Amino acid sequence: MPAVANITLNDGKATPVAHTFEPARTSADMATYEDRAAAQYIGYNKLIISLKRPTGPSKQASRNIFVDVRLETPILETLGTNDAGLTPAPTVAYRPMVEVRFTLPERSLAQERKDLRTMIAGLFYQAVLYEAVEKFSIPY
Repeated sequence: MPAVANITLNDGKATPVAHTFEPARTSADMATYEDRAAAQYIGYNKLIISLKRPTGPSKQASRNIFVDVRLETPILETLGTNDAGLTPAPTVAYRPMVEVRFTLPERSLAQERKDLRTMIAGLFYQAVLYEAVEKFSIPY
């Protein structure tokens, strides 16, 4: 079992900024990390990794283990001053996020799971995903 530790991820800016996600909560089935760079909690970037173990009869061939990964980066906005000249606290304007689910048959081999993880990581460097995410364009 890996030790609970910070996770550092670079963003996509021209000069990448390293975001350090610190452990916030852990249990046997979930780990939550927060990038506490924002001044308010509602603005913290969050990384959540969860594991769902199979249920049902152990002889069932379709038993799967699910690993879910969720990364969210809330964008805050500050509204103008009120009549008294006070600036209200920022609110979440919108919340970009990505969710990835690995469906891993209980019978799968470690190498098969490694292949799947490696291939999905490689997809993030492909032009087709770049076009879809950053330009809202799908090849036709």
